[in-house]
Amino acid sequence: MTLKMKPIRRIVTGNDSQGRSGVLFDSAAPNVNVGKIAASAGMTDIWVFDQCPVNISGVVDDGNRPFSFDPPASGGHFRIVHSAGKPDNYDPATDTTAVPLHPPHQRPHSHTFDRGGQNAFSSPVHQSQTVDYGILLEGRRTLLLDDGAREMLPGDVVVQLGNWHGWTNPVCPSLMAFIMMGATAIEPRDPE
Repeated sequence: MTLKMKPIRRIVTGNDSQGRSGVLFDSAAPNVNVGKIAASAGMTDIWVFDQCPVNISGVVDDGNRPFSFDPPASGGHFRIVHSAGKPDNYDPATDTTAVPLHPPHQRPHSHTFDRGGQNAFSSPVHQSQTVDYGILLEGRRTLLLDDGAREMLPGDVVVQLGNWHGWTNPVCPSLMAFIMMGATAIEPRDPE
């Protein structure tokens, strides 16, 4: 399955050497990553920063860096997540991308832990050492938590504090903005 990604226009502004404001970059965001985490999802990175406070005096395109699911440990990133909707004819018995729930394990070269539970239209259940701010822009998306599911509609906002969660699109495609910022380390454990 190939996910059709919506180009995201990104306008980055700054100041010139005389202190006048202007546009540094104005185009479709160049850092587009399809299928890195789930077959039915793609991520467009808009901007990445290594630490706070952020150096805002440069003209380097910090939105066009190598892809990493995790943000920098002392910084963060802003990205748009594109997710496909589950078609009516979806058959979980023939889904070769499905991974059953399993004990937590750490992703290689990452601060994120997985518990499986993914399929072609759902992310794995995961926990990252981050504070995540998510805003649903288009479509409908379901947040999966240990205590149940929460449907999100356009304009809804979620703040995640390093908790186990997953995402699914049981009805239609969605577009969601995320700001993920590094946070103090947590010890992952299976919910009881």
